[in-house]
Amino acid sequence: MAMPMICSTAPGKPRSLRGLLSRTSFSGGLLLLASCTASPQASVTRPVSDLPDLSGLEVAGTDLFIAVHDAKDEPDEVDRPRVSLLMSPQDPRGVLWRPMRMDWPTRPSNDLESVARIGAGDRYLLCESGNDDPLRSPRIFRALLSGNEIEIETEVDWPVPISNVEATAVASVQDQLYFLYAERADNQPSTQLNWAPFNPGTMHFGAFQSVTLDSLDPEKMARGVVGIDVDPGGRIYTVASFDPEAVGLPGDPDFGPFRSSVWRVGQIRPAQGAATIELDPQPTRVATIDGFKCESVTLGSESPQPTVYVGFDDENYAGTLRPLLPVD
Repeated sequence: MAMPMICSTAPGKPRSLRGLLSRTSFSGGLLLLASCTASPQASVTRPVSDLPDLSGLEVAGTDLFIAVHDAKDEPDEVDRPRVSLLMSPQDPRGVLWRPMRMDWPTRPSNDLESVARIGAGDRYLLCESGNDDPLRSPRIFRALLSGNEIEIETEVDWPVPISNVEATAVASVQDQLYFLYAERADNQPSTQLNWAPFNPGTMHFGAFQSVTLDSLDPEKMARGVVGIDVDPGGRIYTVASFDPEAVGLPGDPDFGPFRSSVWRVGQIRPAQGAATIELDPQPTRVATIDGFKCESVTLGSESPQPTVYVGFDDENYAGTLRPLLPVD
């Protein structure tokens, strides 16, 4: 049976998928989440979810998202999905997803932990974390979403040395793009929130500036920043998380328990012909999410109050995404 396509009406312009979902059902290589119904095979054991961990998430259109997965460039993980298209639920089947076939310029990605949309267009940065590995040069890939395909256009090494980065974003300030990132900062009292002007055509990054961001809720969250995004008004959202691995709890950390929190921490704004980041004196807690390990945050396309979506990397419990209630 031919597989219905995740498609848009024009190349490079993702559209809402509601019409497509109302006309047909997904089959073949498109995996469905939570689609079990009563049948003669109801006694067959099935996974609740085949969706891999969402280490990075970015809105790509109405109800459509690009996700990256933290598969390593290692023999036992070489066949794991690295990039997927996701659709928010349209019916009780839940989140729909499609793993993408990727042609990497040199070697497969290693530990993609974040994705950042470049402006409001169809290009994205897919960013490796560095993963505390001094023997590898972490890379940033520029990718184009066109119809049903994601094409890697180029790759560059990270412009600065990093240790373990799971949070990146691109913001626009007075028609200039800025690249933002922060180290995960396991069990540290603070991390640096960094930003620099960025040219997506040449993949050139200017000089970085930084501001110290104190760890939020440090008694409950061991990893200070595991996700970041910026809304159209320049407001900066971050995610903190608790992972048993980070604090050395006994047992297999892939079984949890987990905890997460989402924050609005400040704003990137114009300053003397460039941009600066001003942190809020008192960060705003957007959500506390007990039992789940959130690793990404992205803002919907609505205005003036975009929906905040979070993606989960729940290890042995697989991945999913959820919208959050709006916060003033």
